[in-house]
Amino acid sequence: MLSSTWTFEQYKGAIIGYKIKDILFKEESDYQLVEILESEDYGKIMLLDGCMMVNEKDEFFYHETIAHMPMSLVQNAEKVLVLGGGDGGTVRELAKYSQIKEIILVEIDGKVIEASKKHLPQTACGFDDPRVKICVQDANEFLKTTSANSFDVIICDGSDPVGFAEILIQKNFYELIKKALKSNGVFITQSGSPLAQEEECKKTWKNLNLVFEHCNFAWSLVPCYPGAVWSFMLASKQDFGKYLNTELPKNCKFWNKEIFQALMSKPAFFTKLLSEN
Repeated sequence: MLSSTWTFEQYKGAIIGYKIKDILFKEESDYQLVEILESEDYGKIMLLDGCMMVNEKDEFFYHETIAHMPMSLVQNAEKVLVLGGGDGGTVRELAKYSQIKEIILVEIDGKVIEASKKHLPQTACGFDDPRVKICVQDANEFLKTTSANSFDVIICDGSDPVGFAEILIQKNFYELIKKALKSNGVFITQSGSPLAQEEECKKTWKNLNLVFEHCNFAWSLVPCYPGAVWSFMLASKQDFGKYLNTELPKNCKFWNKEIFQALMSKPAFFTKLLSEN
């Protein structure tokens, strides 16, 4: 049994730490170091190359936002594509919708899926849904062979855009997304912290607007991520409507119609940041 503290820089010189009881999984994949730790108070924690991806106590803030926000903007979405998201949290939330007929998860690193299934069952439980199809493949390569107008919703649940993931905020990647999206579909991507990762937010916003006719941005709380305030950006070929989906997902800890409206509000500092492009 291990007794130690794992720490990381949470926000520009501020260090946050978690008391760790044990190391449950630690393997180097072809892409990154995958670790799962057992913490004293926050459940199991997944790290990729030493960066926090998931902790069981508060992951619902992130996964409920990134899944339910686009689903709330598309009427009767039946086919959904998730790029990244190998921990399974986004798929778990999507599986709450009876209207969805197919969920395709494209994750480059099979080790992430393997570790999540074994050690994060409350997060990865959606993988057992028969509507879920898993492709262990590079998202960019998958999109190159995807037919036009294939998906009602596309979700990019990727890690920070560095190294092999740098493509996830590039203009040519968004062009492939647009091609694969139906005319009334919605794309959402996580876009970093508007407090701690300003350049990532600005670059994502700039490149999305170069490709899509209609773009919007939102935010949420993710306590375990740098800055705790997290950004999400949405894009569509058609103008965004208001809250459309009449099927409110069950068993949510965070999400409801009022939360949707609040997270689509425009904090002044965030609007100013994106206007600096």
